[in-house]
Amino acid sequence: MKIWITAGMALASVAAMANSFTVATFADPSGTSSNPVIYVDVNAFIIYGGWNQPGLTLETPGLIGGGSVSNAQFTMSTTSLTSIISGVYAMGSGTINFTDSSLNPVLNIAYTKGLVVLDGGAGSSDLRLDGVTFSGPNVPAGLSQEMYNFSFANGFDNGQFVHSYTASFTSSAVPEPASMIALGAGLLAMARRRRA
Repeated sequence: MKIWITAGMALASVAAMANSFTVATFADPSGTSSNPVIYVDVNAFIIYGGWNQPGLTLETPGLIGGGSVSNAQFTMSTTSLTSIISGVYAMGSGTINFTDSSLNPVLNIAYTKGLVVLDGGAGSSDLRLDGVTFSGPNVPAGLSQEMYNFSFANGFDNGQFVHSYTASFTSSAVPEPASMIALGAGLLAMARRRRA
């Protein structure tokens, strides 16, 4: 029975992800390693970052009344890292806060854990976060299975154990009713197959 429930949950997860949508995204605002967005200090085992200059356009299709926020800013709290293997680090909990150019809140992302993969080859360095909760003035209710990803570019090693990157960002979520319906349908289908 445990195998059937696990299989049903996996099926529901796949079905729910098919209904996922982008909450917010931005393209690399910098484009040059001399103006980084994210810092990874592998000596102090921390990651942090932010952007407080012009040039970041935050697209918010998943927010109520979503659209573009020109010259958006963000701050990422300093988050602890734990080395798993060379170039791969587990992250602790933290937050990322997006504001408009007048520092009015747009989107807050809280996370419980994550994974950083550094310099695995061209375009393969990135940060993926789990246990994500979105909040803010225009965040719709009932999101589940939230996630986001930073894709690193223009990596630079300062020779003192600090790697810096420019980055692009995408967040996504699943509406809660879709995940619940998919889970129920998956479990029901497994139960019917087992009886037959």
